[in-house]
Amino acid sequence: MGIRELQEAVEQTIFVGQAHRLGVFDDLDRSPDTAQGLSLRRSWDLRAVSALLDALVEMGYLRSSEGQYHITPDCRARLVDRDGPSYEGDFWQFLYYLINPWRTLEHVLVHGGPDTSSYAGFDMDDFIRGMDSPWKKKVAPEIVDICIGRNPGSSTVADIGGAPGTIAREFAARGLRTIVFDLPKSLAVMKDELSRVPNIIIEEGDATKELPRGPWDIAFLGNLCHGQSPKDNGSIISMCYERLSSGGIIVIFDNIRGISSCGATLALHMMTQSPLGNVYSLEEYYKWTDAAGFIGAEVTRLSDPAWQLIIARK
Repeated sequence: MGIRELQEAVEQTIFVGQAHRLGVFDDLDRSPDTAQGLSLRRSWDLRAVSALLDALVEMGYLRSSEGQYHITPDCRARLVDRDGPSYEGDFWQFLYYLINPWRTLEHVLVHGGPDTSSYAGFDMDDFIRGMDSPWKKKVAPEIVDICIGRNPGSSTVADIGGAPGTIAREFAARGLRTIVFDLPKSLAVMKDELSRVPNIIIEEGDATKELPRGPWDIAFLGNLCHGQSPKDNGSIISMCYERLSSGGIIVIFDNIRGISSCGATLALHMMTQSPLGNVYSLEEYYKWTDAAGFIGAEVTRLSDPAWQLIIARK
C-alpha cells in the first residue's frame, strides 16, 4: 500500500467511524439536509459540519444535490441498515477502538503484555456484534457444510465461545441442536436474540474451567483459541474430547500461523489486548488434539484465505 492509500485508509477509519458513532448517517438517512440544517439540528459548528459532509462526499459515503446531503445506497447497507446482511457499523466501532491498543506495541515489546490503560473505550456490544460481521456471515454456510459433511448424521453441536451467534444460527438452521456457550458478559449482548432462534440453547460459563454437559456430535471452537494461552487451549480441547460422542469431531475455526494470510499480524493484534493470546501453528494444534486423544487431525482451507479449519475425530 502506498503512503497516499495508507493515509486515505486511516482517514476513513477515523472520520467515517466518528461520523457513524455520532449518528450522522442515521440522521441523513431519515432526513437529507443541508450543512446549515444539520448544524442547527445538532447544535454543531457550521464550518466543521460543512467540512465533514464534503469530506464524506469525497470518500463516497454521501452525495450532494442542490445543497442537500444524502447517504449513498452502499453507505446505507454498510452503516445504517442494522438488520441487513452487509451491516458493518458495529465492527467499524470496534476497529475505531482498536487504534488505542495497537498504538501500545512498544509497551508489549518491553513488558510482554498489553497496556491495560489502552482498554478505555472498549464496548462489549460493539465487539460481540462486530464479530457477527458480513465476512463471517459469508463463510458460515461453507463452514457448516464442511462440518456436516465430515460427520453426517450429527444432531448436536456445542459452539464454544459462540456469543456472536453467526455460526450457531447456521447450524441451527440445518436442524442441529446448537448449544451456544460463552462468558456471561459476552452472552449478555445477544442472549435474548439467540434465545428466540429455534434449536439454539444458551449456556453460560468459562471454557477454561468447564464446558456444557455432553454428549455432542460436534465441538466447534470458533475464533476462540487465538485468545487463549497454550495451556488453556490444551485444556479446552481435552474437555471437548471428554464430552463428544464416540466418533464425534472437533472443529477449530481460526487463523493458523504460517497458513493464514494474516496470521502473524493477528498475533500482534492479540498481544496488544490479551495477556496470553497468540496465533498458533498447525503443529501446536496437532499437539493439543493428539494429547487429548483425537485422531486424524487435518487442516482444511476455506475460500477466505485468512481462516482455516482443523478437524479431528474422537
